[in-house]
Amino acid sequence: MKIFSNYGCEILEREGRFFIRFDSGQSAGASSIEKEISHEQMQKAKVSEQDAYEVILRLEQ
Repeated sequence: MKIFSNYGCEILEREGRFFIRFDSGQSAGASSIEKEISHEQMQKAKVSEQDAYEVILRLEQ
């Protein structure tokens, strides 16, 4: 179930687990990426565009 959609990402909940979906950001052949996140990351990503970006950056490391 989608619980949030803004700041260039979507947050989904499935069976009590949270996932963030975002665009890969590649100029050619961009694709949608989905990663599992914690409850704390989910809350942070909903606060602001900058917070969502920080959550995504941390996932890509």
